Amino acid sequence: MYFRNILVPYDESEHARSALHIALGLAGPYPEARVSVVTVIPSSTLPDPTLMSSAAFDTPYAIGDPETYERIMESVAENARNDAREVIEESRDDAQCQIVADAVIASSPTEGIAEYVTSHDIDLVVMGRRGLGALRGMIGSVSFGVLRSVDVPVLTVK
Repeated sequence: MYFRNILVPYDESEHARSALHIALGLAGPYPEARVSVVTVIPSSTLPDPTLMSSAAFDTPYAIGDPETYERIMESVAENARNDAREVIEESRDDAQCQIVADAVIASSPTEGIAEYVTSHDIDLVVMGRRGLGALRGMIGSVSFGVLRSVDVPVLTVK
């Protein structure tokens, strides 16, 4: 088997679910293979650690305790992992490979995927594509960014 460590970026879309099925088809029969299903959480969608507002408060407030902020970030990441685990269980079928749900916080989906590829020794990225970017109908902007940012094969699935 050529690809032993496959990354599937997961964003809850049908395209991402299709990519997961393809990845499991490639790695599923091999117990030594690993499929990492990763949700990238853009840091811009998370609360600013120094100035937060809430519907419960009329004015913004600051989180002075870094540990509290870390717990909030870990909770967001754990929720994303749990969502991915549900999809994995629905998609697993008879796959014998290892399947891991993970979540990372990054400045952009492209950057998060590229960093994960490097830090986890990924052999192949299998990702959904929507074709909503500048190259509409061909490839999406995140897919295009990943293709340009990683040094491993990228298989896009529509």
